[in-house]
Amino acid sequence: MGALILSGTSNQPLAAQVASELSLTLGKVEIIRFADSECRIRIEEDVEGKDVFIIQSLSNPVDEHLMELILMGDAVRRGEPRKIIAVLPYHSYARQDRIHRPGECLSAQVVAHLIESVGFDKLVTLELHNETILGFFQIPVVHISGLSVFQQEVEKIKDEVVVITPDAGALKRAQKFAETMDLPLALIEKKRDLDHAHKIISMRVVGDVKDKTAIIVDDVIVTGGTLVNAAYLLKQKGAKSVIAAATHADFVGGAGKILNESPLDQVWVTDTITIPKEMHFSKLRIFSSYTLLALAMKKMIK
Repeated sequence: MGALILSGTSNQPLAAQVASELSLTLGKVEIIRFADSECRIRIEEDVEGKDVFIIQSLSNPVDEHLMELILMGDAVRRGEPRKIIAVLPYHSYARQDRIHRPGECLSAQVVAHLIESVGFDKLVTLELHNETILGFFQIPVVHISGLSVFQQEVEKIKDEVVVITPDAGALKRAQKFAETMDLPLALIEKKRDLDHAHKIISMRVVGDVKDKTAIIVDDVIVTGGTLVNAAYLLKQKGAKSVIAAATHADFVGGAGKILNESPLDQVWVTDTITIPKEMHFSKLRIFSSYTLLALAMKKMIK
């Protein structure tokens, strides 16, 4: 009996912090990539009868990290563990949770079935894009709010604070965050262009932001474009300062430069996704998520 923590290559620093918090060491895994990009996995630990946690953020390159997770799960299952728990600090394909146009794939459901197919018993993840994804899984899913790590920092702000939901789809998430600290809520209403990814046609603010610190709450930052437009709009409506707070920093392209040169005063994210040093910028603050993950995992360890 006992517990064992293994990690893929996507976010080993976070996995090491989680293991340390639980007074465990990371198990050894051989991960080899061949010249044709195929992956070979070998678990170099005895997993028989143990509760095995596999920590892997499904971040960019998404498919590479997803395949690592699947192959690690299969390799562990063959060693006859008591249970296998997938710990996904960041769950990819979560934004593809519905079919917008005829002919599209329901990718979030396909990935859920793929993860289950190798025998995972449970899944732990942070800040899904939409909780409807939970219905795609047959196995139990522990869904943690990553935004709670920002709460102490918000409480230090001396100005009047208003929580901003960046769109109607994120309303439930922002409401929970605002209610936890008894803060008012405002909404940015936006219309997307379904034919062009990440493109917004129009935006407007619903609620009072004048002379307040506006905190835009979201699950993930990708290009930063939407946040920048929101920051301009909020400043035009009289917001004293604007902070973006998102659990996942899935930065692509020149997101760091765009965010740093925007009207945003600060950008808060967690370490669910490894952010290379070259993508750091002066307005960026990174909060650790390891305590949230370790607490959830501790409850599962016999």
